[in-house]
Amino acid sequence: MITKWGTVDGLLTLSWAAVERWIRTRRWAQDQRNAPTETTSGGAVAYGIVQTLPTRLRRALFGAPKETEQIRSLVLSKRSALAVFGADGFSAIAYAPDEIIMVLALAGTAGLALSPWVGLGVAIVLLLVIGTYRYNIRDVAVSGGDYHVVTELLGPKTGAAAGVSLLFDFVLTVSVSVSSAATYLMDLIPAVAGHRQLVAVCLVIILTLVFIRGLRFMGRVAFIPAALFVVCLTVTLGVGLVEAWSGSLGQAPSHDFYVRPETAESNALTGMGLFLLVARSFSSGAVTLTGVESVSNSVRFFRPPKAQNAARSLTITGVATAVVLVVVLYLARASGAVVTMDSTQLVLNGQGRSEDFQQMPILAQVGEAVGGHGVMFYALVISTVLFLLMAPAAAYAGFPILASTMAEKGYLPVHFRARSNRSLYANGVLVLGGSAAVVTLAFGADVNALIQLYVVGVLFSMSLTQTAVFLRRRREIRVVLDAQPRRRLLRDQIITAIGLIATVLATVVVLLTKLTQGAWVTVLVVGVVTMTAWIIKKHYSAIERELAVTQRNPLKALPSRVHAIVVVPRLRKPALRALAYARATRPSTIEALVLNVDEAGTRKTRQLWDRYEVPVPLTILASPYRDPVLPVVEHVRGVRQASPRDVVIVYVPEYVLEHWWDKFLHHRSGHKIAKALRREPGVVTAVVPWRLGHEDEEMLA
Repeated sequence: MITKWGTVDGLLTLSWAAVERWIRTRRWAQDQRNAPTETTSGGAVAYGIVQTLPTRLRRALFGAPKETEQIRSLVLSKRSALAVFGADGFSAIAYAPDEIIMVLALAGTAGLALSPWVGLGVAIVLLLVIGTYRYNIRDVAVSGGDYHVVTELLGPKTGAAAGVSLLFDFVLTVSVSVSSAATYLMDLIPAVAGHRQLVAVCLVIILTLVFIRGLRFMGRVAFIPAALFVVCLTVTLGVGLVEAWSGSLGQAPSHDFYVRPETAESNALTGMGLFLLVARSFSSGAVTLTGVESVSNSVRFFRPPKAQNAARSLTITGVATAVVLVVVLYLARASGAVVTMDSTQLVLNGQGRSEDFQQMPILAQVGEAVGGHGVMFYALVISTVLFLLMAPAAAYAGFPILASTMAEKGYLPVHFRARSNRSLYANGVLVLGGSAAVVTLAFGADVNALIQLYVVGVLFSMSLTQTAVFLRRRREIRVVLDAQPRRRLLRDQIITAIGLIATVLATVVVLLTKLTQGAWVTVLVVGVVTMTAWIIKKHYSAIERELAVTQRNPLKALPSRVHAIVVVPRLRKPALRALAYARATRPSTIEALVLNVDEAGTRKTRQLWDRYEVPVPLTILASPYRDPVLPVVEHVRGVRQASPRDVVIVYVPEYVLEHWWDKFLHHRSGHKIAKALRREPGVVTAVVPWRLGHEDEEMLA
């Protein structure tokens, strides 16, 4: 039969030749678009001549792509690394004094006298842990982080628990930092005083968009706020100490308040009550230990010698945090600064404050007592807010890396393995930001409530790491015979044992004093997520066993025959293309399927088929319920049952819709058929696309 395109048989042959020409043309154009056009100073290759608007926006937001080797070799300078990874621990100065004083205030004004001594105890434990962790950093650096150390020495399941605990700690790092920053902003901008949750969530969104650009970008933006905060804090505390020793220190805004003791704690300064009060206060102040993990898990990002530079940064951060904590608590006591969990405890002139009374953070009160409500005060508060916003940098760097590592081990979904544009994994960054926003909203951006969750997870993972390193030291001692190396290993083991005892005791104290205060949430979340991680690992392991190639696999066995089935809704250009594709593969048998959904339409298709002499057998399937999917599936199953060793390839022409609203204007029956055939064994579905409005006439000429 002759048509305006020639015979149908010649039409199908020419169509396939046109397909090949079209594919070659598209491939050449794609190669030109993907060709490297310039090399950046850092060695990264910029790709693409033509960039679409979404691509440009994505690059402007997330940065240009980087090669895998550049991501793996990314390191920060000593200054940038100290600012990025030391900010987490040192930022605790902004809220740790408040937590200590809040607990002591439960016993009333008399309990506040213990605050400097509790701070001193926390500082000693912090220095002790830092001293032991300096020796552990070498082992952590070799293994690749706390998760790797625990997995290697305590087993993969325990390692998964440690990894989940670290991931939750990263989430809480962001939540605590932005909530504390929102608290300081309320003192700086009274107009936002009633919108702390909204401010905190907005800060999470901003930080996520900023830090998703990569670790090097973090290093560039983190140093200035860190340096500004250190300068303002040093000047404030230095002047404050001089004024305190000379007797000219001003009074804090809360100096005139009398703290009414809670009923349950009215006799807390004697016997067991005193011990429990101090223990609770210590466990709240133990939040200063959170920064130790940030440095130890980020050794890979330090310049060589990595372990030495990381140990130096950890020492600087830890010593500075311990000293400043004691000084702030001393000046708070000297100036009469106080903050309580319940503002109704504050009494002035015989009248208690309301629950909505806005309390000022301790560090801000100390700043006002030292320099008044002037330039020094505003400089301190502003620098504190900026520094708190930089504190989650370590979390945004560590969470995606750890999540990717756990995903590679099979304990998290594979989506966390996708690399982002700049040294981070975008999925991990977005999950961290979203999780932090949810946690912040759930706890009302209340720093005190979040701290109860924060400390438990940190101390738990630190205890596991210390245990793993202690076991490694013991194994090394058993195989080393020389006296001098054994003495060195024995010294390291003793130091590790001291740190292990300190962290375990701190963990026990925190659990005993914080479990009913909110720490149970951390225990529950870590436990549930860890069990979920084990289930995910079991799932991936089962798939790996099923898909693994063994000696029994018929690697060289081929199907007996190949049957081609072409679904033809109507005899139009998409169907002709599908027929051309099917014939080009030279199958053993080929047939075209037409669904009898509409009698008139089926009759017309049959007439056109005969008129154009299409060289493919036509099979008409009955569809009494006007279902375009089930008859095709049943027919394919019948072919498979008749020849179980054969392969059936079903060619389905499908429109490629350009706009989201197009799906409401078309049945998309081809998409439904292809989706239904996915689960059929021995059946391959070949979707033949037709882009509406974008196909060339030469495809069928």
